[in-house]
Amino acid sequence: MRRLWQARPADAWMIAVHHLDLSQEGIKDDLTSRLDRPAFRQVIEADIASTGGGARAHCQEIDRRFLEAGKPPYAQRTATSILLHSLTQGVATGVDPAELMLSALQPTDDPQLVRRALALMLAEEKGDPGTACWYLHWDGHRYRFSTEPSIEKIVQEEIGMVGRVAAKQELDHRVRQIWKKGALQPVYFPEEAVNLDDDAREPKLAIVHYDAATATTGAAEPPELVAKLFAHAGSADGYRKYKNNVLFLVADADHTARMVDVVQRYLAIRRIVGDAGRMAEFTEVNRKKLRGMQEAAELEVRVAITRAYRHLFHPSADAPQGANGLAHEVLQAQDQGDVKQDQTAVVLRVLRTLSKVLTAEDPALPPQYVRSKAWPHGAEHVTTEDLRREFARRLGLRMLLDLNQLKKTIRTGVEQGVWIYFDTAEQLGYGKVSPAPHVQVSEDALLYLPEAAARQGIRSKGEEREEEPEVCPICGQADCICGTPGEDTGETPGTETRRRLQFALSGPPSQVFQSIADRFHDAKAGALGRLVIAIEGMSKDAVQDAVKLGLAIPQLGKGTVQVTQEVQAEFGAAGDGAESFSLRFSGGWDRYKRVKNLTDSFAQEATKANLRMRVALSYPGGLEIGDPAFATLRDVLTTLGVGKIGVEVEELPAAAVEGA
Repeated sequence: MRRLWQARPADAWMIAVHHLDLSQEGIKDDLTSRLDRPAFRQVIEADIASTGGGARAHCQEIDRRFLEAGKPPYAQRTATSILLHSLTQGVATGVDPAELMLSALQPTDDPQLVRRALALMLAEEKGDPGTACWYLHWDGHRYRFSTEPSIEKIVQEEIGMVGRVAAKQELDHRVRQIWKKGALQPVYFPEEAVNLDDDAREPKLAIVHYDAATATTGAAEPPELVAKLFAHAGSADGYRKYKNNVLFLVADADHTARMVDVVQRYLAIRRIVGDAGRMAEFTEVNRKKLRGMQEAAELEVRVAITRAYRHLFHPSADAPQGANGLAHEVLQAQDQGDVKQDQTAVVLRVLRTLSKVLTAEDPALPPQYVRSKAWPHGAEHVTTEDLRREFARRLGLRMLLDLNQLKKTIRTGVEQGVWIYFDTAEQLGYGKVSPAPHVQVSEDALLYLPEAAARQGIRSKGEEREEEPEVCPICGQADCICGTPGEDTGETPGTETRRRLQFALSGPPSQVFQSIADRFHDAKAGALGRLVIAIEGMSKDAVQDAVKLGLAIPQLGKGTVQVTQEVQAEFGAAGDGAESFSLRFSGGWDRYKRVKNLTDSFAQEATKANLRMRVALSYPGGLEIGDPAFATLRDVLTTLGVGKIGVEVEELPAAAVEGA
């Protein structure tokens, strides 16, 4: 009382239990030795108030942040109140939450801060590692201090048995699980330039080891290791060519130590729970609590890793001077609801926000933009593969994640006359008057500037050539002067009629759809009226192709879909125990998708299968061959890897066009 009167705290509106200062040796002795509770002295010094020159008590560590924020020491207040209620013996030992609030709060205090202090003391909320109380217990009704160690103390002692080397090995393993291959190719812990490939294939996401380099939020320049990896490539430390094809993810300097501590705690709990003999020593309540702690620690590991790896360095022409072409983006801290997803997708989402990547969902780039930004300076022609490489070289361009985007831009450029697409296999060009080409990104497909193509005499498919006039075989004149009668065809001039185009083809999707476009172009046919895509066979390849065709159906765009499928499957060896399955379906997509999983599963499991599948697409209003929807049909089947297909093609009847 005398000390309280001398100090006169500003918030001491009334004298409360928590005003008892347990850091005073005299008070500590009176409460322990004189009350025949000497064992509680270690409780006070470990959890509430340490007066020695060593480490501070756990509540003092928790209160450090409260005091820095200008708040009272809520953890010590709360712990003092609980201790005084714990010195008695019997069923009434401890204090219930309502009484605890009355004894710990002053009129101006926020009850939520007391609850937070309790959560930190019980390790229900994760604070700094090793700050939870060792002797504090909660039985669901009352808080109490006991001389028996709590589960938390057992865990802390076990942490001492887990070395930091083991924790970092587990941490490295977890990092590899969290960032998975997708649109970006993760490269884990590159140490030298030779560890990070320099090519124009999938963009690389280099995840830098937390011990090798870290970053801070205010840093404009990348860490030295990141700058070196970005500048150099190969074992000879040559210069990196494809700088626009690498990204770097770096851990935060302030979160690295905590990340390791959290993994140590997880491993300690896992060791306890995984030891059947030790678990048998605990009560059922404590066993359940330990299992819950393991689940919480598992999630906490993932949270700690994603919050630590938050510095993204990406290539940018607008990067600050001195940053060597790398811009710095700080990823938003992921909350516990978001960390379950693949974190490579989180990086991709940020890059889309920054307009740094070109994905399948983005609009295709205008061909004029690509010609001005990606076309090699002074070049009259370029291979489509070299054009793709330019996207991986130039920092000002977006990363090309979907090759179909480049193909769309190339086709649009052909239609608009920006360039001529030349197929070396056909030795023909494709220009404004040509059918839409099946674009290949390879060394064998070239793009020519129109004037360069004209100088080199490259003929475009569909281009009209001046034909020499037919001459009379007798007089040698185009306009016959020898009076040779013309052949009577029986037709009035100008009344010739063309039959509606109908044909069947088979082969790989790219070849088949190019042939369809060519035939419609050469016949000067109208719109496509009906297209049937068929797959049949008894091989595993046919089964896989049918599965892929089923996946393609909802992506085929325009048209009314009718699916016909016949499946006959046999399982196991022939004999009395043999099993078989057969099904015939004919109907629309809505019903087919309900049986698709069944037929796909059985056909793939079968030892012998005979399958026939037809997908009929009808276009009552017609589908022009130059419509992007026609190109989508080809691209979807090609992208999914569908093998040989058969098609039946019918031109839209003239009557349907007139009716429309």
